[in-house]
Amino acid sequence: MNSLISFVKRHPLVSFFILAYTLAWILIPLVVSVSLFFGLLALFVPTFAALVVTAITDGKAGVKDLLRRVVLWRVGFRWYVVAIGLPILLGLIAMSLNSLLTGETLAIDVQQPLTLTVILAILVLGEEIGWRGFALPRLQTHYNSLVASLILGVLWATWHLPNALIPRLAHYFYAFPAFLIYVVGMTVLFTWLSNNTHMSVLLAWIFHAAINISGAYLFIGDITRQWWLNAAVYMVTALIVIALTTINLGRKTTTHVAPSSTEQPAVG
Repeated sequence: MNSLISFVKRHPLVSFFILAYTLAWILIPLVVSVSLFFGLLALFVPTFAALVVTAITDGKAGVKDLLRRVVLWRVGFRWYVVAIGLPILLGLIAMSLNSLLTGETLAIDVQQPLTLTVILAILVLGEEIGWRGFALPRLQTHYNSLVASLILGVLWATWHLPNALIPRLAHYFYAFPAFLIYVVGMTVLFTWLSNNTHMSVLLAWIFHAAINISGAYLFIGDITRQWWLNAAVYMVTALIVIALTTINLGRKTTTHVAPSSTEQPAVG
């Protein structure tokens, strides 16, 4: 046990990702064989991993700071507009591109079940406490914001791969390249938003929820084509943000979150 705790203290980021992957990848197959409940439970694995590793490396003070950022709401009204409005705007652009390419008319998908969509939008908090609450600040202590985003984007996208085991979500497997590009572009925007809102998990949660809700109701009818269009739209937007903010993505010179002094680089 002492050697395990010592490893976590030396390599908190590696420990976080191992825990987040292992537990989630154990739960997802149970969705098929047992109940959908295990899929919803898997959404909170990143939070569990973040809290465990933070408690070991930074104690109660670290956990308190992490949870404080979940309710950090004084970040400026314009960032709420960005968090809610940008996904809607990008979703409409993707729909317009689809209309130009296929001739299909623009239409909101009213078939989406409102209750399930709202529940999933709420539950993505379980992801954000891990990805943007824990992983992003620590990655940015070792890498510039762009590199940190690329690392997190790839790891976040890959974390979803077990969804391919769910029969009705089999598109995750063959459409993963589109999903990967989409998530990496999205992650750059998440980092830009987080850097300008004092690493507020609340704003990241709102942004994630808005992406999911807009994706549900601005659905073009084909998930693979939608992911490729979203990949293009989000990646172009990410490149614009990079051009305007450089590789720092709006990051201030001060460190938002001070992880344990024993922490080592994420890769290595």
